Amino acid sequence: MLNRRISSVGAIKVNTVGTSTTMEIGDSKQLAPLNFTIAVQRERAVYLQNEFDFSEYTLFSIPLVQPVVTESFQLTRLSTTPYIVVQDVNVFITSSSSIVHIGSSGQLNAQSRIKHIRHLLREKPAQD
Repeated sequence: MLNRRISSVGAIKVNTVGTSTTMEIGDSKQLAPLNFTIAVQRERAVYLQNEFDFSEYTLFSIPLVQPVVTESFQLTRLSTTPYIVVQDVNVFITSSSSIVHIGSSGQLNAQSRIKHIRHLLREKPAQD
């Protein structure tokens, strides 16, 4: 069940919205942004089309295992007003499976998996 509070924002400014970013204004039952990235850095900038395939890296096929909460806990909320009031929201940049959300949410399941690859040039052996 969604929280029944009302969000009131005077102004929102978002400079940059990146890949796999959700910008949500209003209530949502479920948000599930997903970002799979292969980030390649090279000393010499030579890139070929279709050079990397996600299926070659197990990182992108491992199932996401949800953690199981085994500890008991008590949650107490005290909402003295039905409103959440904010004058200004300023966001410089969002990226990689992030969410900027004004409103109530039910379920959130965000993933960002990034494989970093660095190709360095080999040093030539020193000649005496």
